[in-house]
Amino acid sequence: MPYLGEISALVAAFLWGGCAMMFESAGKRIGAFPTNLLRILMAALFLCTTLYVRSGYFFPINVSKQQLFWLGSSGIIGLALGDAALFKSLVILGSRRATLLLSLAPPITAILAWIFLNEKLSSLAIAGILLTMWGVYWVVSEGKVAEETRGSKLVGVVCGIMGAIGQGVGVIFVKYGLTTNIDSLSATILRMVPAAVALWFVALVSGQAPGTIRALRNGRASLATLGGAILGPFVGVWLSLIAVKYTEAGVAATLLATVPVVILPMVYVVHKHIPSWRSVIGTAIAVGGIVFIFLR
Repeated sequence: MPYLGEISALVAAFLWGGCAMMFESAGKRIGAFPTNLLRILMAALFLCTTLYVRSGYFFPINVSKQQLFWLGSSGIIGLALGDAALFKSLVILGSRRATLLLSLAPPITAILAWIFLNEKLSSLAIAGILLTMWGVYWVVSEGKVAEETRGSKLVGVVCGIMGAIGQGVGVIFVKYGLTTNIDSLSATILRMVPAAVALWFVALVSGQAPGTIRALRNGRASLATLGGAILGPFVGVWLSLIAVKYTEAGVAATLLATVPVVILPMVYVVHKHIPSWRSVIGTAIAVGGIVFIFLR
């Protein structure tokens, strides 16, 4: 199918916009870490069940050590550590500003791909990186915004940047893991399950697992987490792997980073927050930079 990777990336971006708002809602009710724990467990169960219905087993069996290492590492770095930071940013800054910080992922991915995958950085790509960084900075540094800031704005920004770094590194690791033949569903499971195991191990050791389970009593948070898990880590991540497999890493990351544009009308419809002109222009600049990277 022509442009399968590009189409998959755009659909994933749309789904991630919706799931970001759901996770923001859940995180404000039960906390960022419990929300991340629950959504990654739900997503892993959905993915493994889908594989069982399709092939008769819950976990990919015919995989190489190389695939297990690179995809598993990608899951731990991108879906566990990176998303844990992103969830904290979502709770502090709100879904619009947190997802805008994720638009730093394409420049980070492009630079890492240049270093480790020998993908060239043209002058247009460099201009795109600088534009994206400027657009993000201009929006995040805005003083008065419609969205409420819950906690330290600095912590929220740092966590958002860490989430972008985690996503960028995760994409590079996925590219290494997909150098040999493997279907996208199995590859997604090889990312999701190790990430879930790592997060729940931390929760057990730190004593946060019982509180996370009790958080399921919050009906609205549970429903929001369930919906977000279906849209994001289940369908969205699956589509993102299809994107990475069938197009260049930088192109995939670029299209996946259109979430800040998609989420603007969503935020208005759900929260009635009218973005400022500075916010709209800054987002346009950031996305314009992403387009430059795409056109490289």
